[in-house]
Amino acid sequence: MTVVSQPRAALSTVIHSPIRLAILGALRQVELANFSDLREALELTPPELSRQLGILEKEGMVEIAKFRERRRTVTRVRLSDPGRERFEVYLNELRRIVGSQIT
Repeated sequence: MTVVSQPRAALSTVIHSPIRLAILGALRQVELANFSDLREALELTPPELSRQLGILEKEGMVEIAKFRERRRTVTRVRLSDPGRERFEVYLNELRRIVGSQIT
């Protein structure tokens, strides 16, 4: 009897959340994003974006840095190198699932 491994088993539940998937997808396109720009682009409230970024940061997917600019604190977010690799693996597995055929 042959056991077939389902591609879905490789999908990370951390990434699979719709909001976190959207965050990673947006960060994949840029080197660095301001928190406010990311919040506006994804139409999220500041607390919700903060919560989701905290989960991704804890998993090592993103890096968050705060800077002072013109007497204001600016938060910038980037996809970490390991996070970028994990996200690419996730996308490849997702493509396998979508492209799989029933035989």
